[in-house]
Amino acid sequence: MVMPFRRRKVEGTVTAGAPGEMDCDSLWDRVFRPVIEQLGYLPIRADAETGSVIVKDMLERLAYAHLVLADVTLPNGNVYYEVGLRHVARARGCVLLATTWSRQLFDIDQFRSIRYPLADGLVPETEAEGIRQLLTEAIPRMVDSPTPWHDLIGVDTGGARELEFREQSEAVSGFQARMRTARLAPKTTRAAAVHSIVADVGAATLTIPEIASELIMLVRDEVGWSAVLDFVRTLPDCTRRLAVVQEQELLALAEAGHPLDAIGRLEMLIAQQGDSPEREGILGGRYKRLWRAEKEGREARGEKEPSREERGFLNKAIEYYTRGMELDYNRYYCSGNLPQLLRERGKSGDAERATAIDWFVLAACDRAHKRGEFDEWLRPTLLGAAFRARDAEKAGELAEQVEEEGGAAWKLDALLADLKLAVEQAAGHDAQNSLRAIYERLERLNT
Repeated sequence: MVMPFRRRKVEGTVTAGAPGEMDCDSLWDRVFRPVIEQLGYLPIRADAETGSVIVKDMLERLAYAHLVLADVTLPNGNVYYEVGLRHVARARGCVLLATTWSRQLFDIDQFRSIRYPLADGLVPETEAEGIRQLLTEAIPRMVDSPTPWHDLIGVDTGGARELEFREQSEAVSGFQARMRTARLAPKTTRAAAVHSIVADVGAATLTIPEIASELIMLVRDEVGWSAVLDFVRTLPDCTRRLAVVQEQELLALAEAGHPLDAIGRLEMLIAQQGDSPEREGILGGRYKRLWRAEKEGREARGEKEPSREERGFLNKAIEYYTRGMELDYNRYYCSGNLPQLLRERGKSGDAERATAIDWFVLAACDRAHKRGEFDEWLRPTLLGAAFRARDAEKAGELAEQVEEEGGAAWKLDALLADLKLAVEQAAGHDAQNSLRAIYERLERLNT
């Protein structure tokens, strides 16, 4: 049995109904061990000799055990690593288990798993009995399922697959080199370079996820959202179904003037493939755009009081961004959008909550920077945080970097409206004039 041990905080992407903690030891004692024994196997838990199991012992267990059960409910590195070893070591006899409310990382999520309900992380007997019954019936049906390595790769007789792999690798490397050249080209010729790549790429090459996803981002950043919609329509069905492709397509749909259609399809995507901070953030962003459009229209008409529809859009944006933030506090895309919206709403406690989240965003960004994590929104988030903190000196330093690197690298199109609102919310503060001047510099840069 491969699984975490002791009590663990429930982390990662989860759906509604997930407990705050999961008692892995109780799950072993009350569910997994009895099931393994009932099925006629000798139960051994991977951590039974914590601190003393050496690598050779672990490898032998994974290689020679007739059956390996792996609970992948939590994003545990050891569990994932041992699943990978078992997949290569034996052709059959590896069964994945997970709770119904958990969502696995992409690579694992593709594989079949047995889902069991667990409302109480302490695993009371009332729940344990039902889970035991479910697993006792389901595990035997999956024991003989081939592992992905042996099912999809297997023995390469004659080296044909290696040759195919080499040809595909050359295609990936060649197109990635062209995309790098396009990104480094002068701004005046960048869009033409991207169009040339799109015109040359073949349908077979677009079935390679790395090329398709990277090219979508390049089209988005250098040509525009309408071009993203046109490009996505040309993709093979297998590529178009990828989550990252669907997310970018729905963003493009909203940017093309169909936000309600995008919202409906996003909600369907979440229902089918699970929740994530990114998807909740995209939903929050669509309502934020609707709110801003209502607000600007009202101000243009000279009306002071927001309509019920405007307030509804604002509340929805806050709701979805909050959901995304609470799914993963280290992903700052959602939390970075909340403070301004809370201050704009102005309910009791909103201002204090906005200040707390601002500090939270800065801490998350600092953590990502120190860990060397790549995130295209890291620097834009820092620039927005500097404006909200009324730190004109820091905002000025970051603006100089924007001028050097170009607006696309800093997502300036998406960021300017937030920076403008931050300047407005700084009314009466000593830094407002300096921030306005910095904003105007960036606005000119984006024209």
